[in-house]
Amino acid sequence: MATVAVAQPGQIWRDDCYYLNRTTGECERKYLLVLAVDPRSGDWVTAVFTSKSHGLMEEPACNQGPPRAGHFVGAPGGVLQQPTWVDFNSLQDLEAGDMTKLQRSGRLSQLPQNLPTPLLCAVLRCLLQYDDLTGRQARLVGDVAALLRCP
Repeated sequence: MATVAVAQPGQIWRDDCYYLNRTTGECERKYLLVLAVDPRSGDWVTAVFTSKSHGLMEEPACNQGPPRAGHFVGAPGGVLQQPTWVDFNSLQDLEAGDMTKLQRSGRLSQLPQNLPTPLLCAVLRCLLQYDDLTGRQARLVGDVAALLRCP
């Protein structure tokens, strides 16, 4: 039976070739946070984690920019061992079919680690204030926040 990339909010996925390093030409890995999943299409709303602040602050944890927007999640463990942010500038809608292809190819894999629900709620609440959120993304993220009963 074929593997299908089915995501849930709060899951952390590893993309082994998120971007090419301009200097070396090598694939660089990034960790994706699933923020929401469209119940009709199965498409994902994601953002990447970064350990490079580049203008993001630890306090307050919710940064709307400039120069960048994101949420500080600290070092929750697992693959996130150093101070880390969810980078809202990397926000993407990803098609479920494309994610399945990437998973089948071995490039994309789900980690056994999820972002803890209280931390996910803080990220979602911060993200709902982000100016560059599309209407569809806002609806999906808001639905997840309501389902999780985020304060």
